[in-house]
Amino acid sequence: MAGKHIDLKTVKSAARRRAPEAGAREAAILAAAARIFGAKGFHAARTADIARAARTTERTLFKYFPSKAELFGRAMLPALMNATIEAGFGETAALFAQGAPSFAEWQDGLLRTRFEQSRATVPEIKMLLVTILTDDAVRRWFVDNWRDRVWTSAVAAVAGFQARGALRADLPPEAAARAIISLNLGFVAARLLLAPETECDEEAELALTSRMVTELLEEK
Repeated sequence: MAGKHIDLKTVKSAARRRAPEAGAREAAILAAAARIFGAKGFHAARTADIARAARTTERTLFKYFPSKAELFGRAMLPALMNATIEAGFGETAALFAQGAPSFAEWQDGLLRTRFEQSRATVPEIKMLLVTILTDDAVRRWFVDNWRDRVWTSAVAAVAGFQARGALRADLPPEAAARAIISLNLGFVAARLLLAPETECDEEAELALTSRMVTELLEEK
């Protein structure tokens, strides 16, 4: 990311530096930068395009933000932290932990909630994916935190359903958890990131995805 390594301390520090009392022009630049960085990534995004989207000049942009890297940090890191790291991990872990009368209802609620949450943060998710793929330090930090805060909750949820006789006992909880995560995230990624313009009956496909997960894992 902009040639730098980053960890949670750096992200939080950058978030604190984002001035909540930013004036209208600075706020417009930040909003435009978040949209364009989110759509194109750091390297492909042009400051001239950001300035144009903010209805100002590139010269004015650099008065507020001395470098492209500084603009990226101010515009994207707080959003990444809030939308896809801090909140995202906590919300997903909570979804795995919540109870439901049946596995089918639990799976359907998990997919629908995660889908709507992701729809609201598509630019941030795109930027997070770009960052993970281009900065190994971020990737390692993300995986470690995901394993501690999300994966353990997923495995525990599966083990709980198995103990109730609701899921196949012949599958290791880790394998079942991987299947649940892969199928759910596969639908979310395909619909929101890979082919969002494709015509789709979302309600029908949400139901179909949940039914496939349920039929794959439920105890017969």
